[in-house]
Amino acid sequence: MKQVLRVKIYQPDAHYRIPFSYQRRFTYPIPPYSTVKGLICNVMGIKSSEDERFKKLKQGLSLAIYGTYESLVKEYLWFRNLEKDSHISKFKSVKNRIIDNITQHPGEQMPVTVDVLHNVDLIVYVYHPELMEEIKEVFENPSDRLSTLHLGRAEDWIVIKEIDMINVIKDNVSQLSFFAWIPSPADIDDELIPDKENYKNFYSQVNGNLFRLPTYYEITDSNQRIFNQYIEVKLFEKGSFRKKDFYVDSELKIPLFFAKMRAD
Repeated sequence: MKQVLRVKIYQPDAHYRIPFSYQRRFTYPIPPYSTVKGLICNVMGIKSSEDERFKKLKQGLSLAIYGTYESLVKEYLWFRNLEKDSHISKFKSVKNRIIDNITQHPGEQMPVTVDVLHNVDLIVYVYHPELMEEIKEVFENPSDRLSTLHLGRAEDWIVIKEIDMINVIKDNVSQLSFFAWIPSPADIDDELIPDKENYKNFYSQVNGNLFRLPTYYEITDSNQRIFNQYIEVKLFEKGSFRKKDFYVDSELKIPLFFAKMRAD
């Protein structure tokens, strides 16, 4: 019987930013894979892509992510651009901060609306053929963590509610009361589905908006983070679907949709 790691997480507030949303910053209802992978690297104390444990993660990590939230609130903020060129463009001098005889903030600023989720409950399932026990241990005792444990923004700290190794069983289910990422047949972990053709049929029929979520990135010579690997998914927004056989959490009866994080 196969086992996977289940981590239950609570967040008072969270924002999982949808890329290319600026003046109104939209959020996913659950964190994308790259955000959860970043949390795992944080608790393991992995500082560099040259770390041997990171190389192992890239070759065997699979994730399944589920969640709910109580409410969504729009926060109104001022974002400031503190780049030197932006300041000069507005004030015509590095030292000047006065326009129309009024002292202003440095650089440009603009009002921004940020969507923030409140009272978020997440369930993250982790599978790795070699590192699951180590990942479980560092979640239980994150003594080597690189920063405060968070998901999304740095201020979106998390509470670890439960960490367990659980059994995976085969069952016939037709409902899911969580938001969930459902990977495409090309990105599902074949080891953790009973039948690939059955899954292809399920994926073609299940309702959900299509997304292309980033997983891995490279740092350019100019110190920019450029994502170069992606996973295609549907965002399932709770509800029922046509009954099929899945591998499920033996306790919670949640169908498990593991996406392969394995890098090319």
